[in-house]
Amino acid sequence: MKTKDIQVNDAQEVTFTEVRPFDESDVVAHAAKCGGRRNVKEIPIYTDDNYVFWYLVKRPSKSVLQAIAEAKEKGDKKNDPTAITDIQKLMMGCVLEGDKDAYEYDGAIYTALCKEIGKMATEARSNLKN
Repeated sequence: MKTKDIQVNDAQEVTFTEVRPFDESDVVAHAAKCGGRRNVKEIPIYTDDNYVFWYLVKRPSKSVLQAIAEAKEKGDKKNDPTAITDIQKLMMGCVLEGDKDAYEYDGAIYTALCKEIGKMATEARSNLKN
């Protein structure tokens, strides 16, 4: 693990312990499998106890977006709370590298990661419509 000084505001500097279990060669290898570097994204998740967890995530494919839409529609029609779990499982399938134990045991990391992947899915959906 590395530590990294990050400027929080003008007066305060905070040191974060960086958890990044992959390197540039892993990014290049996954990019080659996912259609290029533009289809993978490194996402930092900052915690309140001064850690930053890095995750390598691939953009959701068309089939993943369709499955998410179907699960959402199923949940809306039947008021089914398991639809949310199904959507989250599909989204977490986009995580290629990172500390999986961290998001399994820390709900804040899991939630932040789901939000970031959700943003990527929204961007991908809008790109498909255009």
